[in-house]
Amino acid sequence: MDAAEQVRALYEAYQQRDWERATGCLHPDAVIELPATAERLTGRDSVIEFQREYPEPWGDLSVGRVLGAADQAAAEVAIVDPSGQQFGMAAFWRQRDGLLADGVEYWVTVGRDTPAAGRLTAFVEDRQT
Repeated sequence: MDAAEQVRALYEAYQQRDWERATGCLHPDAVIELPATAERLTGRDSVIEFQREYPEPWGDLSVGRVLGAADQAAAEVAIVDPSGQQFGMAAFWRQRDGLLADGVEYWVTVGRDTPAAGRLTAFVEDRQT
C-alpha cells in the first residue's frame, strides 16, 4: 500500500474506532508530533492509546484530499465535534518499512483566529459574517 492509501486508511480507521486496522498502518517505532500542543507520541502503542483514550464523543472525522508519493503523504482532515465546532487538520507522514513512521499533525479550530489588523482587504472574503 502506498503512503497516500495508508494515510487515508489510518484516519478512516480512527473515525471507525477500528484500532486493529489503525495499528496495522503504523510502524512499531512510529513518532507523531502535534506542534499546536507541543505533544510528541513515540511508538505505535502510544499513538493508538492516545487515540483510543481520547474523550468520547469526539465527533465526525472526514478525510478530504490526500496527496503523496510512494513513501510519503499529506492529508487534509475535517472534524466536527458534537456541538458543531469545526476543526481542521493537516497531516504529513513518511513511511518506513512500508508503514507510517514519522508524522506531524497541525490542528486548527475553524473560525477561531482573528486576522491581523489591516490584513482584510477588498480581496479577502470575511467568512465570519
